[in-house]
Parts: sequence; structure tokens; C-alpha cells
Amino acid sequence: MTTSTPPLADLLPGRMGSPGDWTVQGVAPQAVVRAASVDDVVRVLKVANAEGWAVEPAGAGGWLGSGRPPRRLDLVLSTRDLARAPEHAPEDLTVAVDAGTRLDALQAALAQHGQWLPLDPPGGGRGTIGALVATAGAGPLRHGYGTPRDHVLGVEVVAGDGRRLRFGGRVVKNVAGYDLTRLLVGSRGTLAVVTRVNFRLHPLPDRDATRLVAAPDAEPLLALVRAVRERHVELVALEVLDPAAAARVTGGRAAWVLAARAHGNDDAVAGTLDALDGLCAEHGLRAADDPDGAVWTRLDELEGSAPLVVRLADRPASLDDTLARARALVGAGAAPAGTGVAFAVHADGIVRVLFDAAAVDAADPDTLAAKLEAGRSDLGGHRGSVTLATAPAAFAARFDPFGDPGSARRLMRGLKRTFDPAGVLSPGRFIFDAD
Repeated sequence: MTTSTPPLADLLPGRMGSPGDWTVQGVAPQAVVRAASVDDVVRVLKVANAEGWAVEPAGAGGWLGSGRPPRRLDLVLSTRDLARAPEHAPEDLTVAVDAGTRLDALQAALAQHGQWLPLDPPGGGRGTIGALVATAGAGPLRHGYGTPRDHVLGVEVVAGDGRRLRFGGRVVKNVAGYDLTRLLVGSRGTLAVVTRVNFRLHPLPDRDATRLVAAPDAEPLLALVRAVRERHVELVALEVLDPAAAARVTGGRAAWVLAARAHGNDDAVAGTLDALDGLCAEHGLRAADDPDGAVWTRLDELEGSAPLVVRLADRPASLDDTLARARALVGAGAAPAGTGVAFAVHADGIVRVLFDAAAVDAADPDTLAAKLEAGRSDLGGHRGSVTLATAPAAFAARFDPFGDPGSARRLMRGLKRTFDPAGVLSPGRFIFDAD
């Protein structure tokens, strides 16, 4: 960082943090700035743009260990102090919320009006709204409610050169700029810093029910998943867990487990569960109630705490093959409890391989990277993908977490130059890169 301009300590008195607490893939910034207002964000980015400082946007810092290692890094800009009270319009089922607001705090405020934002990103409600939108994080509820792109109506952002921009709207009927809004969701702070978001909401369900189905191996549960999709049983979450994951999230079941969740009024949920029970009977299986639905919280904790998460995605119809590829890639077989590797299989065609700290320490980064490259080549042949949702720097440096955008590269570079002409936002961290 140069000294040709006033130091940030003078520009933003009292807003500096300890760099050691905000490492990005193992790289410590020279400075950390906690923005207390949008004007603070504008001021920092204007100086950074003029000086060529590399800036990593962040909320509470929970996702700094994901993505590619930074090409260069001068400062982290945190928006976690941008957290005014949400502007909630219950009659319209919408809310406008600052980027630094925690998801759990927003949910608590909305619940007072019988509403919620049906999103469950890995790591739970501890993360900020800005991080939720920047990473497009989605958990099991994506099966019934979609991802953040399906709920964001509009965003307010600050571009890399300090311009304040707004896209989308506040109500469903007013969504001018909607395509750019969806583009910014999931751009990981490489195009602009999210400062405020407008969401569409849902009423809280009258009933929230979870059923668990156990089997000695994966095949009958994957067949049940296919039947659920073919019969259009209206579940909001549907996950298959291997014995290692099931042991952690269901209280010690030494079996493959399918977890199914239904939302709605009493009659709707009863009908959904009856349909699920009927399909279980057809497949020689039996469903049991999970009265408190704790499996979802525990699964979130398991995935959110895993230091390495490999994500394979393909068509839902190919779920059996995708799981087989995942198991072959890590060479963990069925990954019984105690191996340090667990599998979580989403009905929409996504398999997550969760490595605990011991498994990461035991894994050889070069060997795993070679296996993942082969898997990416294999899945890429029919538009599937292999990505690293979370990874230590040693793994992310050997295997690109996102892969080559291919023919979209030129468009992405153009967008990067439009939003961040000096290339100061997270250089090298994501696919929107000017270099």
C-alpha cells in the first residue's frame, strides 16, 4: 500500500481492525476496515481504486477460506457493522435489509409477523446477509424454495471505483434490472460490494415435519428419491446421508439415511407424509418421525464446520452415478463412521463430500487434486461440475475451486471491467477477473 493519500486510519477514524483475524486463504491483509455506513464503503473503494489497492470484501469473515487464493491482497473491507433495522413490508411480503445484518437476526424479526426468508446456507444463521448474497449459499431447503437468486428482488452495491448502484426493485412487480441483480448474486464481491438487499418473503408454515428413512446401503434410498421426484411429492428438503454423516446428525444410526422435510398447513403436510409413506412401502422401506427436526441443524453444523467440502453436481436423474463418482474420487468407499469423510446427497443432483480436519491432514493435496481434475473432466462432458465449496489454501492452490468458465470468459471479463475498472476487488479470487 502506498502513502500518497491519507492513511485509512485518518479517512475512517476508529474503524480499523486486526489484520491477523482476517486472513484470506492463509494470506493476511495489511489492513482491515470496518465500514459503518455506505459512505465509508464508497470512501474506501475510491481510494483503493485510485491507489490500486487490492480489496477483499467480507461480512463477518466466515467465507474468507473459500474460493481461489488471492493474487494480491492489501485490505479487507468488512460490512458487518452495516446493520440498521430492516424495512419490513409485511403486507407485500418483502423486506429491505442491510448487508451486515445476520441471517438469524433477520429471521427473528420476520417471525414476529409470521414470515421468513426460506434460505439455509451452510454455516447457519450466523452469517451476514451480504455474505449470503455474495456466495449465493443454499442448503437443503433449495429443493423446495430455490436459492438466493430466487428470493432477491433488488440490491444496492458499491462498484470497485466507488459508484453507488441499484438494481432491481422493492416489490415483485418492479424488477427493472432483474437480470443484473441475479448476476450480482453469487459474484463473491468481485464485481461490487453488496450494501443492502431487497428480498421476497414467505409466510411461516403452519407445520414443519421431518421423516427419516434408514437402509443398509444407498441404492434403495436413491430409488426412493427418484420416485419422490417422479410422483411430485411436495417436500421442501430431501437429503441422503451416508453412515458417517448419519452417525453425526441423527444420533448414531449406523446406516444410510434419507431425511425428508414437509412444510404447509396441517392437511397439506399430512397428505405429503402419506404420499411419502406410500412410496416407502412400495420400496420396502419405513419412515420414522424426527419430532424436533434436529437433523437439519446438525447437518448444517457438520457441513459448516468441514474445512474441505467438494461439491459434485449433475442432472438429478444421474444421482446414482454422481454419488459413485464422489466415492471413487476420494477413495473412501462407503465412508463408514470414523473415516473423517462423509457424504451428503441432495435430491437435485448435488453430492457434497465433507472432510473433517483429520481427513484433511491425512489427505495428499496433489493426489486429491489429480482425482478431482479427472472427475471434473468426466462430469464436464455432460455439463456437470466439480467445485470446492470450502478448501484450505493448500488444496485450492492445486485444484481451481471453480474451473474454467469456457466461452463465458469474455463476457465475464467485460463485466469485471464495467463494475471494477481498476481490478481492485478480490483479484484472482473468482471467475469474474480482468486478467
